[in-house]
Amino acid sequence: MGAENLPPIFIINMQKDTTRRKAIDARLKKAGLEGIFIEGVNGCDMNDTEISAVYDSVKRKRYFGRDMTKGEVGCLLSHRKIFAKMVDEQIPVAVILEDDVIFENDFKQALGAMINTSVKWDVVRFLGSKKIYKRGCRKITKLGDTRYQFARLPTAPGGAHGYALTLKAAQIMLKHMERNWLPIDTLQGRCWETGLETLVLYPAPLYPDPEEESTIGNDTRFDKTLKLEGAARTLYPLTRTWFKLCENIGKRRVYWGAWLRDQR
Repeated sequence: MGAENLPPIFIINMQKDTTRRKAIDARLKKAGLEGIFIEGVNGCDMNDTEISAVYDSVKRKRYFGRDMTKGEVGCLLSHRKIFAKMVDEQIPVAVILEDDVIFENDFKQALGAMINTSVKWDVVRFLGSKKIYKRGCRKITKLGDTRYQFARLPTAPGGAHGYALTLKAAQIMLKHMERNWLPIDTLQGRCWETGLETLVLYPAPLYPDPEEESTIGNDTRFDKTLKLEGAARTLYPLTRTWFKLCENIGKRRVYWGAWLRDQR
């Protein structure tokens, strides 16, 4: 399949990150593909007024005990920027990549098989971490004569370094991103809220470059220190427990509900 038959591939890249841009551009060309670079949003350059216009700090701290980092806000706004472009230009399907991914040699073939399958999907995630699959991975269908399969996970793992989505998915994601309180990868995993048919490609056709440092700022992103005071701190164990309970119910409802549909 020629690249002209594949959906557009958008790559999120900061203008200052010229080395990363050159590196992923070379990887794409080696894979026989071309990318469209989209200027990422640097959350660290945003002031408090700009952040508060798109971010719900109260809801975030109610369930997580601390704010998202500015890097996380910038990351989700970068992805939202592409969703809006898809809606504005009525792009039926797109592949979205962050600029630190490394492709398997047959990435192009994987994309072609994924696009031409008869299986209906809204989002297909390319999750490159092997530990994600240790909790289970239910294969659904093989994709053509490739080594890839569509699969479902019983969990809702993070990771938005690479995925494909339809115009319908872009429209729905935008509705869920008017007032943000979840990182983009967390929102993608919560398909019981979005209602999107979300699959993974197994094995993953790409993975993050382990040599590249995240532009989000992982040191602060994974800081679990509570940033609450007074009644909010007192109530946090209850709100967090409620959040986790709803999440677990949601994951199981989607996973086993899909299993019943897959048996038909």
